[in-house]
Amino acid sequence: MSAAPSSAPAAARATTGVTDAETETPRVRTTLRRRLFWIVVVVVALVTAVVTIGLGTSATTDANRYSIENAAPAGSRAVAEVLRQQGVDVVAAGSLAEAQDAVDAAGGRVTVLLSDPYAYLDADHLAGVEAFAQEGARLVLVEPDAVQLRALTDGIANAGAPGSSGSVSSGCTLPAAERAGTITAPVAVYRDLGDVAGTAACFPAGDDTYALIEQPVGSASGSVTVFGAGDALTNGVITDEGNAALALGVLGERDTLVWYRPGPDDLEGGAPATLGSLTPGWVTPVILLLVLVVVAAGIWRGRRFGPVVVENLPVTVRASETMEGRARLYARQSAHARALDALRIGTVSRLTVLLALPRHASVVEVSRAVAAVTGRNVDEVYSILVGAMPRNEAELLALSDQLLVLEQDTTRVTRML
Repeated sequence: MSAAPSSAPAAARATTGVTDAETETPRVRTTLRRRLFWIVVVVVALVTAVVTIGLGTSATTDANRYSIENAAPAGSRAVAEVLRQQGVDVVAAGSLAEAQDAVDAAGGRVTVLLSDPYAYLDADHLAGVEAFAQEGARLVLVEPDAVQLRALTDGIANAGAPGSSGSVSSGCTLPAAERAGTITAPVAVYRDLGDVAGTAACFPAGDDTYALIEQPVGSASGSVTVFGAGDALTNGVITDEGNAALALGVLGERDTLVWYRPGPDDLEGGAPATLGSLTPGWVTPVILLLVLVVVAAGIWRGRRFGPVVVENLPVTVRASETMEGRARLYARQSAHARALDALRIGTVSRLTVLLALPRHASVVEVSRAVAAVTGRNVDEVYSILVGAMPRNEAELLALSDQLLVLEQDTTRVTRML
């Protein structure tokens, strides 16, 4: 007697096709085991991205012009490497303090190359650079501006760009220039307006302008060389003409070459403050703690979805209900034309089937076919099917009745054929 109640629901479920779905809340270990493949893929992708970024960052070199770390055509790495092979100790300096330390370590008898296209050096720093030449160093100014010329030379002035773009010959007895012979067109030329004994002006470019002017300073070993042929130091042009001979001759006479390119550290007050230096020390730990709290809260309160439970919910909506619902919407919005369009589309579709016309037949073709079988005027049929537009509900009802009568007439005639 007790088995009957339990067998009835089972039979009902078998008849309706509805079955009980067993659900189980997933455990963390089960979820991790199911997602193990994708977890490994994500971890491998993250590790690969970190390694790639690290290698890319470590491989990034200085891309500035005349940088001895730049192997691009605008860099000067080739000159530095050749000088090192010839026994010259090439030391890069990014600030006046670093340049001073390198000069002191070499004992003062060094060559100091200065390239400051962004004018980092003020008067005080330029005075420190001038002291190098006064103490016996050979100072080479690469394409100096008017401020640097006034501070570091005696009467040498900037004459702008050369008048021609062709190569220039040495035209002087300076050993490095004589060995070079000719060089490619200089970037800038200069005039010697001073009266310093022993000044050598080389590579004339017309109108008393020169690409290289060397002027003795202080003691017998100190000098200042204004070097306007900056391209001769770059990797892309060093092998043209006598550029290599000139660069090696000017920069390789002494055992140590200090390659000084001023940077932000030479600005007054030092390098500009970064966002990290302006941020209080407690900000980073607090941000990391907040991130951990958010992640922990997400794990703790996050909604865990179980397996999908299938539930059969058979729902049947009668066509009359859909039609009445749309009709109420059209009536509420006074969409007379929209409602009539829906009726016309249905009528034209049924007429196409009744008259055995192609599905892609136009309204004009349907109108002609209906007029032919019913004996009506084509214009009248076309007006009923698409032409006339209702302005109110009365006209809408009248046109809907005409559509119904037209379809009934067509149906009656086609059945008789």
